[in-house]
Amino acid sequence: MDHYFDYMNILICPDKFKDSLTAQQVCEALEIGIKRRRPKSVIQLMPLADGGEGTLEVIKTIHGGEWVQKKVNDPLFRPIEANYLWLADQKIAYIEMSRASGIELLKTKERNPFLTSTFGTGELILDAIEKGATEIVLTIGGSATNDAGIGMAAALGFKFLNKDQEELKAVGESLPLIDSIIPSPLIQKILGVKFKVITDVQNPLAGKEGAAHVFAKQKGANAEMIKYLDKGLINMSQWLSADTPGAGAAGGLGAGAMYFLGARMEPGAEWLLNKLHINRAIRKADFVITGEGKIDQQSWSGKLVSNIVDRADKQLKQSILVCGLFEDPELIPLFLDPREVYSITDIAESP
Repeated sequence: MDHYFDYMNILICPDKFKDSLTAQQVCEALEIGIKRRRPKSVIQLMPLADGGEGTLEVIKTIHGGEWVQKKVNDPLFRPIEANYLWLADQKIAYIEMSRASGIELLKTKERNPFLTSTFGTGELILDAIEKGATEIVLTIGGSATNDAGIGMAAALGFKFLNKDQEELKAVGESLPLIDSIIPSPLIQKILGVKFKVITDVQNPLAGKEGAAHVFAKQKGANAEMIKYLDKGLINMSQWLSADTPGAGAAGGLGAGAMYFLGARMEPGAEWLLNKLHINRAIRKADFVITGEGKIDQQSWSGKLVSNIVDRADKQLKQSILVCGLFEDPELIPLFLDPREVYSITDIAESP
């Protein structure tokens, strides 16, 4: 029997370990460890992402394409260089909003969702439209913003007016003051492009489960600011689809993309795994190894890890999970044994 295990087919397909290792580095580390014990194993590495950071790199490994560098505004309207992935032969652009409007672009003391904007993301979208894109895939997450996408829209030519018909700056602080919206002169060009928004966030736009109450604190908002921002999101709901799952993603950019771009929302993990033909890779494997930085209750709400183990279970393949930290073991699926989840911190602390 031990001889059989020498020739195992193993699929290694983790997400990143946030702030520690990229998905590719996790793959390579696991491969080194397995090869020490089972040098004859056949191992396939498939680093993954869930629509957030690292997604474009995964797409590039599948489809190729070229990076397009563009000078845009960061969340506080300072000039930065940001890029997106351009597939010239298919006229498809893949844009990751965090590269222009992400929270990691700001120091902690700079984070303020009253002042931040998705304007730079709109500039990337405009550049792709001007390049002749017929389809734009926008991955959203890790934002520094709570502007319901009005910054993005302003970069595309939309204007936002108060009750006195004065133009407002496209930032979170303006949301409660918006009384009317002037459409972009580019609206026909915009509607001629097929837009997809990729996110696994299911929150609505406003309310206790909305963008401000759930996410604004980590973006620098205090309790008073959160109430004000939520009031602004409620105001925006007269135009935007407030209750659609994912509307509250990236500070309401999900809702803004649906309204201003005519975008269709797609769940990030599902979309990427199908694009990678993960079912085919699982079918060839004897064991599937996946994981992420922290496995907890959020891991089982349709995110990448739960999606992979569900697919493996349907093909009667055993899953092994690796993580930095393992919490809420009582919530893992019934077909998984907690002993098949390996936490680096637990192992490191063992005598």
